Amino acid sequence: MTSKLRIAAAQPVANSRSLILDWNNGKRHTVDLSAYIDQFEALTPLKDETLFGQVTLGDWGFDVSWGNDIELSASTLHRLALELAGEVMPTRDFKQWMAKNNLSLSAAAIELGFTRRTITAYSSGAALIPKHVALACRGWEYEHSPR
Repeated sequence: MTSKLRIAAAQPVANSRSLILDWNNGKRHTVDLSAYIDQFEALTPLKDETLFGQVTLGDWGFDVSWGNDIELSASTLHRLALELAGEVMPTRDFKQWMAKNNLSLSAAAIELGFTRRTITAYSSGAALIPKHVALACRGWEYEHSPR
């Protein structure tokens, strides 16, 4: 299924590696891409402020791009925006929670009251992890911590 969410406008924030993104649903997010740029070698050229400032909106708002070589999809930027805003739990945090507590997919599903399929989607990044799941993970840790 293709998301109907599109980027309506993108503009760089001066003296940073952040973008202000306006979405076709009327929402606006400022997304700091610093960590993302540091994480992926293909994005290293974006450390250059001049290049970063040349961001353009892709056709139909499906992405933003910098020339012909570098682009980020609307779905990736939306996920990053929600993670940075604390509206969803980052996939890596969920996977770390499972590993830290020695929980398999099946065990995490039982402990959190979800299906194994849902936990698989969360741990693979196929689905956004709602804030209430992050809170449930915290609560689970509190309940299972030695007192």
